[in-house]
Amino acid sequence: MAGSSIGTAAAYDEVVYPGNPIPETHPERLAAVVTMFGMRPAPASRCRVLELGCGIGGNLMAMAYQWPDSEFVGIDVSARSIEIGRGNLAELGLRNAFLHHADIMEIGESFGLFDYIVAHGVYSWVPPQVRERLLAVFRAHLAPQGVAYVSYNAYPGAHLRDIARDIMLFHARGLDDPRSRIEQSRAMLKFVAETVPETSLHGRILRDQLKRIERAAEEVVFHDDLDPSATPFMLHEVAEAAARHGLQYLSDVNFGNGLTFDLPEPARKLIDQIPVDRPVEREQYIDFVEGRAFRRTLLCRDDIVLDRPIGAERIRDFFFAGRLAPADHGADPLAPGRTVFRAVNRGTLETDHPLAKAALLHLGAIWPASVSFAALMDEAAELLRHAGQPPDVRSQQAVATAAEVLFRACAGRQVDMHSEPLRLTATVSERPQASLLARRQIEAGPVLTNLRHQRVVLEDPVARRFLTLVDGTRNVDELADELNAALAADASQDAGGTLRVTREQVADNLRILARLALLVG
Repeated sequence: MAGSSIGTAAAYDEVVYPGNPIPETHPERLAAVVTMFGMRPAPASRCRVLELGCGIGGNLMAMAYQWPDSEFVGIDVSARSIEIGRGNLAELGLRNAFLHHADIMEIGESFGLFDYIVAHGVYSWVPPQVRERLLAVFRAHLAPQGVAYVSYNAYPGAHLRDIARDIMLFHARGLDDPRSRIEQSRAMLKFVAETVPETSLHGRILRDQLKRIERAAEEVVFHDDLDPSATPFMLHEVAEAAARHGLQYLSDVNFGNGLTFDLPEPARKLIDQIPVDRPVEREQYIDFVEGRAFRRTLLCRDDIVLDRPIGAERIRDFFFAGRLAPADHGADPLAPGRTVFRAVNRGTLETDHPLAKAALLHLGAIWPASVSFAALMDEAAELLRHAGQPPDVRSQQAVATAAEVLFRACAGRQVDMHSEPLRLTATVSERPQASLLARRQIEAGPVLTNLRHQRVVLEDPVARRFLTLVDGTRNVDELADELNAALAADASQDAGGTLRVTREQVADNLRILARLALLVG
């Protein structure tokens, strides 16, 4: 995503940056984090959001669709990106999102104040004067209780990324065609990584970087890795620059990055000696231990008094969602002893506390829906009563311990914490309806945004056709009939065999759509 017209607009016009959702930038999630530190942010349901370097507006568009009473404004120096984004907004009929072809350097008072300002993929990729201007925009346009999000490549971990970038940039020097730059630089990194012995430290680093590059979209490689001006930063450097503009460091968007309970004991003892009112110093040392390579920093005005440290008692006013399942499917997860839960893409967590185990089990059962803390404790207690547990399972002490387990799970990102209940359904109604945004997106390709503000890919053409039919006007039988009719028409045109789906298959796929957070309530 581009922030300044200085040497970048042409590149972003030529190679458009992907318009994917960025879950951690969603105002509802940002509100949950900053509330823990004593702030009183505007609710996502009624707020103003500004995104600097919005690209085609895919991130803002999905937010605007979900929250029609809020206003979303994006700017980008790529005229082509803005044109694409405006077309997408018009197709959806969204009247609460506005995209402007503009430079960060041009933002003036007329933009007004915003509750949330997002700059994802900008800070490390613009010249120094634009970085300074970006921070000045934060201070000038943040509402009194507003929060700014800024992401950047971070040292010390980015030193490893730089090893691969140096190889790629050197090999692609002199190549002007974007596709040639991408293909040639990837090929050279692959050659070097596979040539160096994998038993050496250098070989292991290069192979890890090759995996990252191979997973990344071509557009991301072009703009993020093949931009010779890209600059990583230490956390303390960004915090000091922000302080010059009347801003203070609040937290990483993942508040768990500032906690020490998962660190090796020697590191934990050392860092815990640093006072909690020096969060930048504490977290800089944590970055050294963790080798962090990317940061998503939250900033607020320096006249706000933040409430540190944070702990488990702060989470009781929020809503929670977690895609969890017991690792041992054959065992009773509520039996005495430790139960290990697997969290999708976030490893495992385990506990022997009965109420906590029941709470995690309930979150997995209702995914992707969210539930308040009080309701979660009630549901967990009910599960334990049905399992024959003692009547005091919901005592104050039991709830406090369960809150601590949940707090750590949120810090480790195995459970998501929300400031408002999610606007989706986990159940299939008589006439189910997929989100209009997803149905429009799937007509253009396999990538769409779900109601958890996450990227979903549906490669199967039958699944994509099916999704377009789930518009709230058809029951299961009608969906099966219409899908079979469409498949028969396709088969006759292609002179191929006719694929038929059963009512049971349609019902199963509706449940899958619900688990993918694609159905509206």
